[in-house]
Amino acid sequence: MSSKELKKRLETLLFADIASFWLDLYRQKYRQLVNELSQWELIKNQPDGHDEDDWLLLQAIAFLTHKIDTLQHQLTKLDADHSRFIEKLSHAELKAERQFHILDYAATLGADKQQLQQDQEAFTRWFDEGAMINRYQDKVSELEQSLKFLIGKLGDLTHRYLCLHLHEIEQSWQTVNLESFFLDLLEHTDNDAIKNSLFRALANQVTLLSEHVDDPEFSADLVEMLLLSLEKSTTPHAAKVDILEILINLRPTFTRYFMRSHIDLEVPKTGKADRQQLFLLSAFSAIISKQQTLNEANQNLLQLLAAHPYPRVRQSVIEQCFILPCSFALALITERLEKETHLAIRLTLIKQLTATRFSDGQHSLIIWQQQLMQAQHFAEQRLLLELAPRIMFNLQVECEEQQANTIFKRFIDTLNKHLEAQQNLAIKRIISRVREQLVSFMHQQHVAQLEANLNTHSSINNQNIDEALLGRLLSQQAQKYEAYNVSQKKQGWHINQGYQRGFRFWRFWHEFKNPQYR
Repeated sequence: MSSKELKKRLETLLFADIASFWLDLYRQKYRQLVNELSQWELIKNQPDGHDEDDWLLLQAIAFLTHKIDTLQHQLTKLDADHSRFIEKLSHAELKAERQFHILDYAATLGADKQQLQQDQEAFTRWFDEGAMINRYQDKVSELEQSLKFLIGKLGDLTHRYLCLHLHEIEQSWQTVNLESFFLDLLEHTDNDAIKNSLFRALANQVTLLSEHVDDPEFSADLVEMLLLSLEKSTTPHAAKVDILEILINLRPTFTRYFMRSHIDLEVPKTGKADRQQLFLLSAFSAIISKQQTLNEANQNLLQLLAAHPYPRVRQSVIEQCFILPCSFALALITERLEKETHLAIRLTLIKQLTATRFSDGQHSLIIWQQQLMQAQHFAEQRLLLELAPRIMFNLQVECEEQQANTIFKRFIDTLNKHLEAQQNLAIKRIISRVREQLVSFMHQQHVAQLEANLNTHSSINNQNIDEALLGRLLSQQAQKYEAYNVSQKKQGWHINQGYQRGFRFWRFWHEFKNPQYR
């Protein structure tokens, strides 16, 4: 394989499944990585009979580990050199001695002869040890960014390699041999940014392994390192979330105990939440919900979180309903709708009713009817009404025509009852609009025909449609284009075409009512 062909294959390999935003953001780093990887001698010696994609993936993973290890040693040396520089300055008493140490450290950071000469001349103006500290920080920042990028890419490629070998995933994990690499890197770095990247990359692999292996085995030293990092007060909370995602698969009992200890912490009487504590608590539900089996212990934790004094924590549980088991999620939604008083959380609960799986047994319809009659707040009533078409659609998807008509009638009857009992004029208008939307949805073929006639400037064939129904459908379409025109006007767009479209709807209705004008 030529160098040009190899680069193209590597680009395809490295750029797969990457959003264009991230590709543009890291384009220079990707180009540099492809160039370095294509020049690596080991990647050119593919053994006979070995799958090309597998070989390139394995060699890319091996190269990334080598590159990460090299940059980590550079970062360690950079920190050590800086510490010695600071120590030397602290013992320097003469001005000339301080200048000597500054120039010596500038050379260590990579300054050439010309730059050193310029630095020496700059002593007469503003140059001092502060400039060296800035150069050191810039070097550290550059290395950190490179390491975070490479570790993230290492995690992505490893995940892809394991996904290609799910039938032998344990053996594949041993093949890439990253467990000892991660452990060694965690032991020899004090950089929080790098540790966070390592925890994130490791969490993705452990989660995948746990999905396909009942009890994955990991090094006791690695687990101990994770436990110590979790208990450290200096560990960033974002890193603790990644650690918990790992430990809930490796040490589920300990992880649940850790979560319970945080859930049981007393809330300040002032009601003001500790931001870091709130961040952790809000992440617990997502970590628990990702488990393959939601056992009783996990369900108990979710119920405790759903009843927590902090509204954000309660809402975080509801946001996971789409991946929770259907029966548990439905019971949770029903219970929280009875007890919840916070408006934002109630709105989140109501939004869950649009899930297709809640249509079995018409659970979504029953809850929708109950909440519509009980709702007091305007925002809550409006959301329930606006979700009616989506809920009705879910119920009718696999129904026969007669059953679909029965469901439609139940929705219309419910809306009519609510309209009669409602005093708020704004709510009455919403109900009327929603009823027309439901009618329009039930007669989609007629709506499609109207659209076709409109686009071709044809007349309406009124032989197969009831006059009153036609008027309602035309009214609904005119309202839709009126709303469209209003939105366009707010954005400052030209809207003559929209008005013309609405006028043609009116003309169709006028022609229908007055055959002499056809």
